[in-house]
Amino acid sequence: MDRAPGHTWESRWTHRGRPVRVAATDRHALPAARRELTLLLAGLRRGEATLGRALRAAGRPVPVGPLLRDLVGVALDAAEASDGAVDPTVEAARLRRRPAPGLLPACGGGAPAGPPPVANWRAVTLAGDLLALPPTLPLGLAATATAQLARRCAHRVAARTGAGVLVGVGNRVAVAGPAPAGGWPVATGQRIVVLTGGALATADVRVDGGVLDPRTGAPPVSPWASVTVVAPDAVRAATLAVGALAHGPHGPDWLAERIGDGAAYPTPGRATAVLVR
Repeated sequence: MDRAPGHTWESRWTHRGRPVRVAATDRHALPAARRELTLLLAGLRRGEATLGRALRAAGRPVPVGPLLRDLVGVALDAAEASDGAVDPTVEAARLRRRPAPGLLPACGGGAPAGPPPVANWRAVTLAGDLLALPPTLPLGLAATATAQLARRCAHRVAARTGAGVLVGVGNRVAVAGPAPAGGWPVATGQRIVVLTGGALATADVRVDGGVLDPRTGAPPVSPWASVTVVAPDAVRAATLAVGALAHGPHGPDWLAERIGDGAAYPTPGRATAVLVR
């Protein structure tokens, strides 16, 4: 092992317009982390074609691979945990608002024709390795997919190498293994948050088309422009951050009910940071 107390090795690049960051407390773990994340992101990209086939199948089950099955399952779990606020089927409304594809939309030729469909994650069926989608509800996994990939990569590499590892894709960041002295600094807006474990996620009403309210297909009327959540798990952090915005004016109460005494609001006004212990 090649380690120096408090020192880390880091690599940054861009994937489909999103900043990517991997870092490790052992210089030999860094290439492993980069390789692992590159493979996961490639699998995420391949999942687009499968989601497109599922949409065109108009309700008939389509086989999906292990990675996509995991990501769809995570998205559906997040929808249930958020009372439907983090709904992957809001992608139909997103495509109507911004036809250019975002991260992992279903490739089905753009926005669905006809009247705007109502988001309904319960209309998605995932049974084993078979996925069925209604023809009007493309599936978008952006809210949770990168959080799950960051978590998976960080934990896999830390388990294999024994090193501390940070993995960030866009505004989803996960760490695993022993943290460096002083922790992992992560920039979020005008703030630096230091992680010693767990994960961080930021949701924004302005970035990448922004968070949408599944009930209306429009940006939520929220007192916040963005929410950053630090939590033990990356998907939980992302679910809470997106859900807090998607619930609009009820977002602060919804979030407070789920984080109890572990919450802090250090920034007043339209942007806030929420820390979940």
